[in-house]
Amino acid sequence: MALPHEFGDLDQWVADWAIGEEAARNRKRLASSLDQLQAYYNAMLPRMDAIIQHLNRYSLDALAPAEQALLDLALMFMEVAPAVEIYKHPDVPWGFVAERFHILPA
Repeated sequence: MALPHEFGDLDQWVADWAIGEEAARNRKRLASSLDQLQAYYNAMLPRMDAIIQHLNRYSLDALAPAEQALLDLALMFMEVAPAVEIYKHPDVPWGFVAERFHILPA
């Protein structure tokens, strides 16, 4: 899946990180090393304002595949950010084990 042309620098992340389902994003975060999360975070952070501005032009109910992939990358960034910025760990230290939570599809 290709992203909108102005976000081509992020194409390398689509295959592994553009995940549409919340539970799958959570599993990806937990299965990734902190180094992997940090690399993804570093690639996405400087682009987030432009991504939000771009996506604000569209209805979330009718996104083209390229915009949906971009949204999925942004949602994954939001999944990764607390792990990188706050916890410095893929999971929440001193929290409940992730397997205790069941994320239901929307």
